[in-house]
Amino acid sequence: MPFPTTGSNTELQAVNQILASVGQAPVTTLTTEETLVINETARFTGSISGTTLTTTTANIPVGTYIGGTGVTTGTSIAVAGVEASPATDPVTYEYTVNISQTVAERALTQSSVTSRVENQTNPDVAIALNTLREVSREVQSEGWSFNKELDYPITPDSNNEVNIANNVLQMDLNRTYTQNIDRESINRGGKLYDKKKHSNKWTDETLYVDITWYFDWKDIPDPIQAFIVARAASIVSSRIIGDGNQYQMLQQKEAFTRATAMEYECNQEDFSFFGAPKSGNYYQPYQPFHTLQR
Repeated sequence: MPFPTTGSNTELQAVNQILASVGQAPVTTLTTEETLVINETARFTGSISGTTLTTTTANIPVGTYIGGTGVTTGTSIAVAGVEASPATDPVTYEYTVNISQTVAERALTQSSVTSRVENQTNPDVAIALNTLREVSREVQSEGWSFNKELDYPITPDSNNEVNIANNVLQMDLNRTYTQNIDRESINRGGKLYDKKKHSNKWTDETLYVDITWYFDWKDIPDPIQAFIVARAASIVSSRIIGDGNQYQMLQQKEAFTRATAMEYECNQEDFSFFGAPKSGNYYQPYQPFHTLQR
């Protein structure tokens, strides 16, 4: 499932720590070459004078790339179209494009970006950066105090469906609500699905779920960042160096940073031996599966 990535430069320090751990030189930027994959979506007739595109076609989305004979590469819609004044029959619309040029009226194309491909030119940096992001997602998937919320309210959309956003790692119905006892929720096709009812339709006005979020690097607490960097460094060492002694030393560092992260987690979450929930004033029996966490 796709998920959003933070701006590369916010991860620069972490990548340099990984590179230093495996004996590689630091870098000053993580800027990558980006290739846009663009596909044609429609054709229309129009002309361009300066930065004004004139056409009878309505509702061309901002950001749409415009192509055709004589059209400058990279031309796109910068401002949504408005009806030309004075009014014409049929109605003519004027859009603002990002590049000034002159194109006589002719057949033009609409294209949209279907995907973006990032290519890191330095292979070692690419391995370090990709490993950092992989490990960050893996560690955050465990569920920590900073990215996990219980009893989180969500409202089904107009189709009585719950769309699971790209920055959601886990979502499960909270079992403390009686209406959720006879339900079994999973992520299916990016929507919350009930395996018992065999449906992704939810008639509740509000659902309460336990949710684990994926956060950008800059929003992760320092102890968790240190653990992620240490784990990524040991993986990178095995991938590009292959030195057994170095790998063992990095694993020791990983174990130390995980212990520090767990100490932070225990202090932050205020776990209780008796299983009493936070902000609660009632007693629940000891629940090891909640208290021990790992």
